[in-house]
Amino acid sequence: MRYHDYHLEGYEVRDSGGTIVLHLASHCQGQVEDESLIEFSGVAAYQFVHTGGAIITDLAEIQIGNLLKQVGARLSEWWHRHGGYPMWDDDQEKYLANLLRDGYRGWTIYSAIGFEGFVIAKAIAQKEPNNAMEDDC
Repeated sequence: MRYHDYHLEGYEVRDSGGTIVLHLASHCQGQVEDESLIEFSGVAAYQFVHTGGAIITDLAEIQIGNLLKQVGARLSEWWHRHGGYPMWDDDQEKYLANLLRDGYRGWTIYSAIGFEGFVIAKAIAQKEPNNAMEDDC
């Protein structure tokens, strides 16, 4: 997948939150050299913090149990404030068991400039943009 040192140009939420697409671009001499779309499907939960100016350095799959150790308390707080997480259970062991039973996986996303995020989803895929770049920089 193409993401390392790509700028986060934006992201879109589709399918009532079930699909998240990261819009990434690499730059050469101030011009877009390549575009990359990373699509998460079957999304159960996600969070992105400090998206402005982000240059993605890592997008790594993490054992979902380890991810829940890192973010489970936040998920619980968000659920109580806002709701909206499919299959949420305040018993994190039950929640983990439900996620694993249904084939969910976890990813962490890091940046050189402040951004961090995570996604719990069923799948990740590299998608090609509709306007693929043809010129080399």
